[in-house]
Amino acid sequence: MGTSEKKTTRLKAIFNRPGTTLMPFGVLPIHARMAEQAGFEAFEVSGGLSAWWLGGVADVGYMTMTEVVQQAASVVRAVEIPVYCDADTGYGGPVNVRRTVQEFIRVGVAGIHIEDQSEPKKAGGRAGIRLVSDAEAIGRLQGAIDARDELDPDFVIVARTDGYGAEGGGLEEAIRRGVLYKEETGADVIFYEGLNSWEEVRIAIEATPGPAYAIPSRRAGRTLPTAELAAFGQKIQIVPFILPGIHEVWKLLLEVRNSGEVAAVDDFRELIDSAAGSEQYVGWGEHLLKPGYDDARLLEERYLPKELQRDYANTGGDED
Repeated sequence: MGTSEKKTTRLKAIFNRPGTTLMPFGVLPIHARMAEQAGFEAFEVSGGLSAWWLGGVADVGYMTMTEVVQQAASVVRAVEIPVYCDADTGYGGPVNVRRTVQEFIRVGVAGIHIEDQSEPKKAGGRAGIRLVSDAEAIGRLQGAIDARDELDPDFVIVARTDGYGAEGGGLEEAIRRGVLYKEETGADVIFYEGLNSWEEVRIAIEATPGPAYAIPSRRAGRTLPTAELAAFGQKIQIVPFILPGIHEVWKLLLEVRNSGEVAAVDDFRELIDSAAGSEQYVGWGEHLLKPGYDDARLLEERYLPKELQRDYANTGGDED
């Protein structure tokens, strides 16, 4: 990206400036590389999708802090844009949450969100959500904020509330918690999870002091135009662009199973190759790598004498 400004500073600016920023939402380093090469300013690592894609498990707290931080680190290494990450409940009480923030900062993550669910947590919008008390939620956040301030004051702490869909919850409870967390802690942003309509999103955000955003449930329907989101203060809008990586891949696999032939895959390869030379072409993903094959060759040429360099001109292999 060619900037000396810290990633944490850049992410913080996204949440504090006017308008709504579209933020691609995925799991893997290659997803983040796609976001960066497509020109987006930041990338979010999804907690739920990480549980599904990496662990093959439900988003109910199976993934540990160590696993999530290690995965986030691999994403951070792949890109120059800021990486924002789901940190679940912070993985314990205030002492644990302090360490969680320290570990994310040390691997270069630019910000995290921490939710107010009791453990074991449930995926946002799912049945069975239970919250910790106000005091415990505030303690978690204050532990996080102290760790932030000690290591990097620009690291973004987002306080997420699942108060809408929790036991005894609803819109009023979600807003009460969001306002409380903003007023009682140094959280940078409030995040509302699971609201059922865009009108409820508007009400919640307009009632919240400072930057806020929401991820509504599927019942809210299609996402509003970005200009409308910006008008009521939605600071970021996630873009779960990797959905075809489940549904289209599954459809392709079923075609192969049903036909007993690999023709459907060959057809898809031909479709990919037909885009060669255009912005849409990324091969099998190798055009998104960092470092890539050409980078490795250049390093060999820099550090090895000619007699030890490999023969790239007279050996086989695909160029793309």
